[in-house]
Amino acid sequence: MLKILAAVAATAVVVTGALFVVNAGRHGRAEALALPAAADELVIAKVAKLPAIDGKADDDAWKGAKELVVKVDQPEEDPPKRTVALKAVHDGTSICFLVVWADEDKNDQHSPFVWKDAGYEADDEKVEDACTLGFELEGKFDSDMKAGIESKWDVWEWGAARTNPSGFALDRTHVYSKTPPPPPQKGRRLTTRDQGQIIFTHPIDEGTPCYKKIEIPEQKSTPIVLQYPSQKPTGSAADVEAKGEWANGKWTVEFKRKLNTGHKDDTVFVVGKSYAFAVATFNKSEKGDHDISKNLSMKIQ
Repeated sequence: MLKILAAVAATAVVVTGALFVVNAGRHGRAEALALPAAADELVIAKVAKLPAIDGKADDDAWKGAKELVVKVDQPEEDPPKRTVALKAVHDGTSICFLVVWADEDKNDQHSPFVWKDAGYEADDEKVEDACTLGFELEGKFDSDMKAGIESKWDVWEWGAARTNPSGFALDRTHVYSKTPPPPPQKGRRLTTRDQGQIIFTHPIDEGTPCYKKIEIPEQKSTPIVLQYPSQKPTGSAADVEAKGEWANGKWTVEFKRKLNTGHKDDTVFVVGKSYAFAVATFNKSEKGDHDISKNLSMKIQ
């Protein structure tokens, strides 16, 4: 359920790791985002036919959809220098989101294993572009991870290298709690903006995710081996379709999911209701190094 996106050095092997992070300020103090009282609203209308999830955004459904352009920035940037364009539609059964943002370069590799001399080495200079959507699931939603609020988010993570080849997003839950998770899960303690403590975990939804991490090969096969090859997702981890395409200096990414998946780790979207959410984008970066939005609102008509 996510620049989705330093003060936090997340440890997960995922598209974005920690999402919506507030970095340390210029003098080493944690600085929270200045969130306005009223959130920008994305209006989601019903259409007869949903768009194809191919990263092209040339379907009739998108032509009539209302666009919401939101500012995204690193926490210390004032005013924000970048924007993301959002659209969404539904057909009464499923919902689709369109995310478009400028990016001069296409980065669609992520730490591949490269054969050098007598063995493979991970090329960590290659980092994918990515974007994340995060939605309220339980408790009050705040796109600032250090708000200190006990809550859960439904997070969808798309990455140009790791998830895009599969046609799915990595579907996971962000959990913010004052109590540690049960073993074997391990939480990360975050210092909140009021100098309190909150424990953060981000488990992948139940099932098989859309990619895996492999160990470095001992024998040479090809000059380059993917460290994160695609695999067929199953269960709740297969709920979110996603596909992106880079062209003319911008990424276009489409997401699709059922309004109600029947899985407890997913937000249930109901026609006629509004939901809090946020978006993050990553430019050849991961974990806390991303551009994020303020709290946003979406209204399903």
